[in-house]
Amino acid sequence: MVNEDFGNKLKKLKSKTKRTSGDKSKYIKYALIIIISIGIFLVLNIVYKNMEINKIQEMKTFENSKNMAINSINQMFSKYPNDPNKIIYISQINEASNSKELQDIVNRAKNYILFKSYKEDVIASIKTTYGRYYDRSFYAKSLVDRINSAKSRNEVDEILKNSNIEENAREYYLNDIFNKLSLADYFNVKIGTTEKLMKREELSEYVKRLSLAELKNIIIIPVSFDRVTIVVSAIQCGKIPYEGDKILIYDKSNVSKKPIEGIVNSSYVILKDISYSEKRDVSSNLNDNGDSTSASSSSSISYSLNNLPGVLYATAADKLDYNKINEKFGRYGEKLNKIQSDTQIFDGSVKYLLILSIPSDSISKIISLKSSNAYIVKAG
Repeated sequence: MVNEDFGNKLKKLKSKTKRTSGDKSKYIKYALIIIISIGIFLVLNIVYKNMEINKIQEMKTFENSKNMAINSINQMFSKYPNDPNKIIYISQINEASNSKELQDIVNRAKNYILFKSYKEDVIASIKTTYGRYYDRSFYAKSLVDRINSAKSRNEVDEILKNSNIEENAREYYLNDIFNKLSLADYFNVKIGTTEKLMKREELSEYVKRLSLAELKNIIIIPVSFDRVTIVVSAIQCGKIPYEGDKILIYDKSNVSKKPIEGIVNSSYVILKDISYSEKRDVSSNLNDNGDSTSASSSSSISYSLNNLPGVLYATAADKLDYNKINEKFGRYGEKLNKIQSDTQIFDGSVKYLLILSIPSDSISKIISLKSSNAYIVKAG
């Protein structure tokens, strides 16, 4: 009986212990679930907050990117503040939803400005080429209109490739020069540091060979002349110059001075008395019936011509035959040049009288120049 009661109590105790253990395990499970749920909630909350923070940061970054893009557009259009495309690009930037769209808009704006600048440079070059004649050229203006309407750089390049800008502009400069040629017979022509005295016909041919750049820089001034007479020795002049020759007169006392330009109207040899002598030996052989006889003799010939101007005066007064005198002395200077050149024998004591046409603004210079300091060079 006692054993039975003890067994029952033991069973009750085990049953109670089992229930208590089960209850504790259940509580622990619930607690763990709650803890884990709270942990997950906290983690998810942190993740969510981080996502919100990142999203906000991304939005701020994107807004900054938009602002930077708008600033870039403003800088690109700084030369063209009123260009309607500027507003269009800024509006597209404000409506953009991602960075790729922003970059595409900025790139399109950049290409637009580059093309616009390229067209402006081309147009400026055309206007510079024509210079003061641009407004007169219908051809130049039509090219500019076509370039303004072009939609691509290749289209502009094709227009330029098929154009004739430089030659067309050159015609305007040439025609302007040709119109000035009726103003005088001679012109002072300046290109850079080069200065030449040119006759009308010579200038006309000269400018035809010039480039457009040279035609733009050429200065043509009609020249009026005064006549002046100078006497120089052959040493100072070399060969006697001919009528129509252009010469440069240098000052030997100051060779750095700019030479005086002039044109020879006429030139004369100032002759001293001419004298000439020669001795001639003559020999001969005579044969008479086999006998030979030799004979020799010598003779002297002298020739002098005095008062040559008197010969001319006598001829002018019909005292001497004009044709014979002209045959002997005609073109005397040219003959003297030729014989001296052929023989290489030069008489430096000969003097020349030159009647020159000198630009009016140089007359005072040549009058003040000592004739002994004048050295004459034939201009090319």
